[in-house]
Amino acid sequence: KDKEKVDDGDRSWLELLNSVEASISSESEKLQKLTQMILPKFVARLITEMENKMMVEKEGLKSCHEAGVEEGKQDYLIDKQKKQKTNDDRKKKQKTNNINNQRKRQDLEKFMELGLESPPDMPQVFKDCIKDLGGSEIKLIIQKFLQLTDLRSQQNRLSMSLKQIRSTFLHEDEERMLNAKRQMAVTFVEPCLNVSTVNLAKWNIGSSLSYIINGYYSKVLKNNRDSLKPNAMVQIWSFCVQPNSQLGFALIKV
Repeated sequence: KDKEKVDDGDRSWLELLNSVEASISSESEKLQKLTQMILPKFVARLITEMENKMMVEKEGLKSCHEAGVEEGKQDYLIDKQKKQKTNDDRKKKQKTNNINNQRKRQDLEKFMELGLESPPDMPQVFKDCIKDLGGSEIKLIIQKFLQLTDLRSQQNRLSMSLKQIRSTFLHEDEERMLNAKRQMAVTFVEPCLNVSTVNLAKWNIGSSLSYIINGYYSKVLKNNRDSLKPNAMVQIWSFCVQPNSQLGFALIKV
């Protein structure tokens, strides 16, 4: 209230405040710095004044002391209130950030279930690769965003939810095999155009069924770690390799 009366013995309050504001932006740090600048000389001045008043009546000295103690209590309570307000503001901001992050994750999960409405066609280099393998009957099976579970080598699986499957790609005997909890070997064209063999299975994940690519898949991740990233959009295409109509897949980053 009466800051113009505050000084450090040499400089006025305004001079002290200007010198601090020129180098510090945080209000709490300003207050701390000003306290450090003013307090030593303030205490020294108090001691001098008390020494000069040694001959003052005992009751007068006691009253002065009690007033100083009361002032100190008020300063302590004010400082405590400021710290409490800072902590409350920090907790409130953290809670708001957590809510916003949760909403972003929920929006992303919803979007990841949809894929693109107009999927692009298979690149020619993959068509040529499948043709060289003797493949035909090329179909787009799924287009999805890669999730963290698709990219962890220790989990070693790429999931294709039945809810997102766009085309039927299995023969009846293959479907029966997977329904019987068995798995089958399939040809796999990687994003880098390496050709490998992986396994295809059918699992319950959560409350829904998914086709699962596993087996050699962890090595596919290593071979394509520069392109297979979290939230990357990918397509999985199926094809049949003659003469035995062996099932094959191609994984393409959109």
